[in-house]
Amino acid sequence: MQINVLTPGFTTSNGSAFLFPFVVHEHALRDVGVEVQFVNRNDPTLVECDILAIDSKEFRLDWAVDETRTLELISDWRENVPQVVWFDTTDSTGTLQSAVFAVVDRYLKSQILSDKSNYSRRVYGGRIYSEYYHDTQGIDDSGTEAVDEPITRDDIEKVGVSWNSGLADYSTYGPWRIGLYERLGWKWLLRHPGVLREAVTDRSNDLAARFGATYSRATVRRQRELIREKLSSRLDTKKINRRGYMLELKNSKVILSPFGWGEITLKDFEVFLTGGMLLKPSLDHMLTWPDFYEKDKTYLAHDWDLSDLEDCIDWAVAHDAERREIATEGQRRYIEFTSGPNAGERFASHVLKVMSS
Repeated sequence: MQINVLTPGFTTSNGSAFLFPFVVHEHALRDVGVEVQFVNRNDPTLVECDILAIDSKEFRLDWAVDETRTLELISDWRENVPQVVWFDTTDSTGTLQSAVFAVVDRYLKSQILSDKSNYSRRVYGGRIYSEYYHDTQGIDDSGTEAVDEPITRDDIEKVGVSWNSGLADYSTYGPWRIGLYERLGWKWLLRHPGVLREAVTDRSNDLAARFGATYSRATVRRQRELIREKLSSRLDTKKINRRGYMLELKNSKVILSPFGWGEITLKDFEVFLTGGMLLKPSLDHMLTWPDFYEKDKTYLAHDWDLSDLEDCIDWAVAHDAERREIATEGQRRYIEFTSGPNAGERFASHVLKVMSS
């Protein structure tokens, strides 16, 4: 099976995480009969493949300029390849890029709503949690109801899960190595890191929560604003340099990782690597792969209204054995799908599954 991946390259965090396992697990993919080639729009071999996989970042600037021309271009390619698969590498489970459904065979997203019927209705702000803060607290995004139109119930059948942004390098110098790879193309620069600190180690800092809260949409930043207010007397949430930040994670028992533009944030994976216990808003509404998020198994969940946030923190700090058990399982599962001995086989098997569904 020849898969051509149309992509702008390692230019964004999500885009890099989408491409990263293709490079790292090249041999495992080849072992199951999958050859992958990254292409651009001008590549003469673009449609010489069994599957044309399109990274949504390729067209991130095109929709506003000429949506009709963009759809025509994809439609032309579809006439010349057996299958076109759209990979939505945006952050959240939120509304889909509905216009593209008419010209693709499959629509795969890093994380999706467990109740896919929600994609057939208007969701305020394009995110389930934006709608939640709008409905429960009256937070308004200047009249914005949703980013895209809902899709039809028939199109919902095209929606599936690709892989989340966890499959990249989130070690201290990982982002630097990925940036260097984008410029130089040296494959040895890309590798999944091993454990940076074991989850069972003693830690002197009870809680860490470094994050920004400057999102342009009020419903997106609301959760982070509320957390800052609630925890202002307990810790400093301001960002620090990366080296200091990673050292803090290694020495912290509980790390709070709120939603941002999406439910999943890169901090989640940094926490798994450094061995603290991940504390997040409940993710019961979300499906993703790999399934790093199992409530009370790999992370501790708090309610979206934050009513139990401090109780969750206090419980985790007081219950050392239970906290370490959650942190250990989160770390174990993350390593299993990244630098573990069978990680390549697992990824290759998943690629075959989602491409043939």
